[in-house]
Amino acid sequence: MVKALLGFIIVWATVGPATGQTSRVPLLYSTDLFHPHEDPDDHYDLACLFAIPEFDIKGIILDLGAAQAKRTGRPAVEQMVHITGRRVPTAIGLSQRLRSRTDKALDEPAEFQGAVNLILSVLRESKEKVTLFTTGSCRDVAAAFNREPGLLREKVKAIYLNIGNGPVGLPDEWNVELDPLAYVRLFESGLPLTWCPCFGKDRYATYYVADQTAVVGACAPAVQNYFVYCLTKSKADPIGFLGSGPQPMPKGPRNMWCTAPMIHAAGRSIYQRPAGDFAALPPAEAEKAGLAAKAVEAFQFVPMRASVDDTPAEPPKNPPEPEPGKFSAAYRGYTTDRVGTAKPEPDGKPDCCVRVLGAEEKKPIRNIVLTGPREGRWEYVEAGRWWRLAFDREGRRLDAYFQFFAAGDHRIEITYEDGATQAAAFAVPNVVAPRLRVELTPKEPNGFVFRSTDPRYKAIMASCLRNLLATLGKPAQGNQDPPSR
Repeated sequence: MVKALLGFIIVWATVGPATGQTSRVPLLYSTDLFHPHEDPDDHYDLACLFAIPEFDIKGIILDLGAAQAKRTGRPAVEQMVHITGRRVPTAIGLSQRLRSRTDKALDEPAEFQGAVNLILSVLRESKEKVTLFTTGSCRDVAAAFNREPGLLREKVKAIYLNIGNGPVGLPDEWNVELDPLAYVRLFESGLPLTWCPCFGKDRYATYYVADQTAVVGACAPAVQNYFVYCLTKSKADPIGFLGSGPQPMPKGPRNMWCTAPMIHAAGRSIYQRPAGDFAALPPAEAEKAGLAAKAVEAFQFVPMRASVDDTPAEPPKNPPEPEPGKFSAAYRGYTTDRVGTAKPEPDGKPDCCVRVLGAEEKKPIRNIVLTGPREGRWEYVEAGRWWRLAFDREGRRLDAYFQFFAAGDHRIEITYEDGATQAAAFAVPNVVAPRLRVELTPKEPNGFVFRSTDPRYKAIMASCLRNLLATLGKPAQGNQDPPSR
């Protein structure tokens, strides 16, 4: 049933929000949103998108088509449409990585062409320039550019790229790894880029943490159930679940990234309220509330000049054979597909390989644990964690395979059935090739990059998220009866 729908643009025709606004921001939104989820932050971001009436949502792209075919994010979109009554065209994205920076992906099956076609049709038909906002890979936007570069240069107002690891560090990060060539393609495209790194040094990072109980507890009952449905990976009817309950509130922290860029794209500013919390409001609304003098600059966008470095990376060398009784490990490259993330099976993405020399030749292995930067962790056995690894063993040599997460220092430890262990450290270089060169505050910028400026940034954003989602589904949103299906 899902596959039969993938080739079509799905439109829920309902009345838009009753805000009385005359000026809105035409926007195309791309998200790697799934159900069951891969990361619930995508559901929080989707709710923020629908909570901002300044956005004239021209379409939602469900990124990573091959995964969408198995666990489409459509239920979450249907729920937001039901809660807000907003009209939203939705389409499935390309299923495979770009094979080159200029790949048009024209040979992909028709069921995965909907997103690129939606981007191009919206741009052709729009009388205004359109903002593109990506929260996963850049694949469909890059392919659309490769097909009609003139159209995108003419009709795109800005591209918000929520991706990468900042201009003063290695440009590696999960969203980059989803399609590295699409990522660098946009940086060389000449399109107006607004880069929002997920992580990075010197405050070039949008990352913050929100308390789920505080955020979801402030929401309307239907919105609370929207989050419960996602977080419990419910298989119930998505629309019927919105009216169920009451449901227990989600607990614990939630890692978030895209809230500040979304506030910026909407043209809102942040204000400190008398209660001591913060809200992102349209300037006119802040003026009416007497908050105009309470504006807070939590972040800014720094001019940058980005270019692509095509210098080939030096291939990794074979590690030297260790002395008898010694144990060593070295990174071997980024090619073979042996393992996924949640399952110990190939998933169509190349893996990193670390070669271990000096392993115990005859001892059975109980487990292998690999750790890396930013709390990355992979294990051979199922231990309730997200990341898995696979290995091949021959004599004293062992090759372990794992999905790339972040460049830097890693450690691998083998535990044998008798309880003995062996461990060694190794480094993984940036596997994204070609690489970026970023100059900050240049004389001739070709884009902007996010940087937080207030030491309270993380607390401010958590407060803004709570107050923004508290408005969702309230009368001002102009709720309508659910569309017929």
